[in-house]
Amino acid sequence: MKQTRRYYRTAALLGPQDSHVVLRAQPRSLQVPWRLLVPALALLGFGLWMALGDAWYLMWDDLKVTGIFSPQMEREVKLASDLLGWHLFHLTPEAAEEAILTQIPEFAAVDVTCGLIPTSCTIAITERVPVLVWQTGAGDASAAKYWVDRGGYVYPARGERPDLPTVRGSLPQEGGPHSMISVQQGLAALATLGIPTTALEYTPERGLIWTDPEGRRVAFGAGSDMAARWQMYQVLVEHLAAQGITPQVLDVRFPGAATYSLDRSW
Repeated sequence: MKQTRRYYRTAALLGPQDSHVVLRAQPRSLQVPWRLLVPALALLGFGLWMALGDAWYLMWDDLKVTGIFSPQMEREVKLASDLLGWHLFHLTPEAAEEAILTQIPEFAAVDVTCGLIPTSCTIAITERVPVLVWQTGAGDASAAKYWVDRGGYVYPARGERPDLPTVRGSLPQEGGPHSMISVQQGLAALATLGIPTTALEYTPERGLIWTDPEGRRVAFGAGSDMAARWQMYQVLVEHLAAQGITPQVLDVRFPGAATYSLDRSW
């Protein structure tokens, strides 16, 4: 029997073979750019501190008010300013000044200044000085009390001022025959003549009205020229008394054409 010889294939018999060799790169160590990262982190931290830190927001104790001594008024000023709780970059002193003057008209001037680190602001107040008390209405629900400063500015009264002259009646209309300034001039002139100015009346038609000790109502008008009117009042009263006439109202606004009435027509 013929035997077959078994051959084992080897790489040599198969001839040259293509071989694929995979070369793997060695892992490199991570290079951290510390020179850039550290400043970037510092800048980020500073930005977060500026955005969230309390030092950059205006708190109650960081807002100072000068020029007034009433704690209640100080509180009103702080709230009216609309500065509390805002970030430094959102503080607007000019808008705060306008807001305060709008809500609290008795201030003649407001100056707001703000500083840095910690955020702070100062509100300097110049208050108006009242020289006259004006009472409108007749003691009913429509009654209101005002103060008037030397410049004729009218604003709501805050408290009692018995030391000031008091006028009762409607407020002078702007552009009318009597301005607030002319009324104040009339008050000053009457005070110089010895007429009490604690309870005078005012009407747009006749100006300042005084009730004399005998109960007669005397219309003096307004303005500083009161001496001639006061003299006419004295002459007219004396002349009428000599004739046994007891007038109820006297109008001496125009000394050359003074009038009187036996009835209390006004």
